[in-house]
Amino acid sequence: MNKGEKLALFLGMLSGDGCLSIGHNGEGYRDYPIQFYNTDREKVVLFEKLLFELFAVHARIISRRRPNRKEIWELNKKSRATYEKIRDYGFPEGVKRDILRIPEIVKNGTDKEKLHFIQGVLITDGSVNSERILFHSGSKLFLEDMSKLIGEFIEIDKPIKGFVQREIYKSYQLCLNKKERDLLLSRCPRGTMVLR
Repeated sequence: MNKGEKLALFLGMLSGDGCLSIGHNGEGYRDYPIQFYNTDREKVVLFEKLLFELFAVHARIISRRRPNRKEIWELNKKSRATYEKIRDYGFPEGVKRDILRIPEIVKNGTDKEKLHFIQGVLITDGSVNSERILFHSGSKLFLEDMSKLIGEFIEIDKPIKGFVQREIYKSYQLCLNKKERDLLLSRCPRGTMVLR
């Protein structure tokens, strides 16, 4: 995997389960946290590895036990220089729900870079079974971008479906049927992480 492909995978994973929070330290100054969370420790370890290979910074991984829920693994790295580089690639600061888009660096990248980005989103905010692929997100704009990007490889733009959860939260889904699933997976890179 070259640097562009690693960056695309990193940005895809960050789009799914990460954020650039607007945080402050105890003295009121910004502390520039890069955060990533997942219940699968392997994914957090992969994210930390990419963070180091791309930006030469290490981050600690900790876990939190939650009542009646899976243990969650968390990476939290405070680095202004790294934060600003990621932001300059087009990743939004703060709550990403209504503003997350696929960064231009990915849209204008090679097919391999685009596929690594898709895989990064798939292993964080997607689910794969024998019949379909499902992406689930709070960001309609992001899934519309994903539909167009995936459409470059399966030659169809899939519609985005909206849902209301707990009568309050809007969420959105992009679903690929078995034929579309098989076509996309046949194009996706292997060896980065087992798709589940």
